[in-house]
Amino acid sequence: MAVKEMLQVRVRVRDMKNLPLFFEPAAQIVGRVERAVIGDDLRLAYVVVETNEHEAGMVKAEDLILTPESVIIHDLNSIKSYQHGEELSIYQKKLGDSIYDAEGKEIGVVSDFLLSDNQQVREIEVSAGILSDILQGRSQIPVEQVNWKSYSSGLIEEQGGN
Repeated sequence: MAVKEMLQVRVRVRDMKNLPLFFEPAAQIVGRVERAVIGDDLRLAYVVVETNEHEAGMVKAEDLILTPESVIIHDLNSIKSYQHGEELSIYQKKLGDSIYDAEGKEIGVVSDFLLSDNQQVREIEVSAGILSDILQGRSQIPVEQVNWKSYSSGLIEEQGGN
């Protein structure tokens, strides 16, 4: 196995859909990721998968390794049954929330979460609209700078100032 060269892996939650579920001991793909579930603590809780036998399953975060190319497991028994376990994660709750700066100017809306290599949400991705996204790209804001003021909005608070 090659030495990991990237110091900080960042994976967008939306990009996890359809990642292969790779069983490393047999070097084979055993399924695909349907979606990621982010807990209220802003950590990856588990992924919902569809196995090659077209069965729904889930793999807890502690039983997987997340890379930009795949979700790796080392034990097939880590794929647990997932029967109608539909729940709304913090990810689905926060997508589309308005984000404002300290002066009350709307920066944009939450378009994604970015996970670090320790499966923690480190940044939120903010879209300022189609034209701005195309011309300038989407903004990434460290999650510790966001103060969720209401059910549907957050305020960016500057770091390091008094």
